[in-house]
Amino acid sequence: MQDQQAKVGFAAGFSGFVGIDWSGAKTQFIAGIQLAMAGPDTAPPQTIAAPQQQHWSRQNVHDFLCDQAAQTVAGAPLLVGIDFAFAHPFADCDSYFPDCADSPRDAAALWQLVDQVNGDMPHFYGGAMFRHAVWGEYYLAPPDFDAPRYATRRRLTEIVAKASGRSPSPTFKAVGADNVSTGSMAGMRLLHQLRLTLGDQLAIWPFDDVTAKLDTVRLVLVEIFPSYYFYRVGMSPAKQAAAQADFLTKALGFYDSDGVDPQFVAKGADADEADAIIAAAALRYFARHPSASSQTMFDLPDAIGSTARQEGWIFGVDPRNAPAS
Repeated sequence: MQDQQAKVGFAAGFSGFVGIDWSGAKTQFIAGIQLAMAGPDTAPPQTIAAPQQQHWSRQNVHDFLCDQAAQTVAGAPLLVGIDFAFAHPFADCDSYFPDCADSPRDAAALWQLVDQVNGDMPHFYGGAMFRHAVWGEYYLAPPDFDAPRYATRRRLTEIVAKASGRSPSPTFKAVGADNVSTGSMAGMRLLHQLRLTLGDQLAIWPFDDVTAKLDTVRLVLVEIFPSYYFYRVGMSPAKQAAAQADFLTKALGFYDSDGVDPQFVAKGADADEADAIIAAAALRYFARHPSASSQTMFDLPDAIGSTARQEGWIFGVDPRNAPAS
């Protein structure tokens, strides 16, 4: 009971909650990158303006997170959710890249590989993976779509998310408006560089034991899927619905958050600002209501814990819905 209280206390002790709607676009400054921060109360999350430029770059996001870590007190960390897949499927084939002897065996090695392959690419772009002589065979990507080892594989968290709301596209699919692969490659580069820069000040869930790092951690990163947070409460953000104030306010209410200003209209071609706002509110909600996603804070059930530490887990997706092994 004492351990449970400590974990719930840690949830309540977060200094803030940041939702980041991410992008894998090749350009430097990207309208689709949006950030929003929620405080420890019930006020609606507030959009964070890009520094100096009109739009955020991925380098800006990296620097912002490092700055936040420097300003945050250990024991009262910032919980940050970013909208990309933190790893590829692993459990189905016991490998990220089946039948490849050099395939990395854990997520940290995967992030390092992606960063190394894209070392000559500026702005945290990750597209060199798709053209690599070995790794490129696994990704369905333009221009020639020649991917002899591509398969529509799914992570366990995606299977569970689909059963309870909505699932992102497969991580090896780098084509189409709904593709998550380009953003995930850029994101894995970000994770690798943040780990190098921040060291023990950073915990990346569920790959790190967050509760074991309470004394030193200043920043906790989790994977998010903003569309899931809308669909989970029976609301479809399709056709720009999330850009409207009344729709977003209703959705925020499900996450114990006050609504946005009635004059609010979300920025971004796909209401990206609304995605960042709902994500920040959902982070705050799930951190304070572990039972809402059946998570005892950052502890996943033993039956899926090892898989999650290889593949990642979308924060807020209920692990009780995982299929029996």
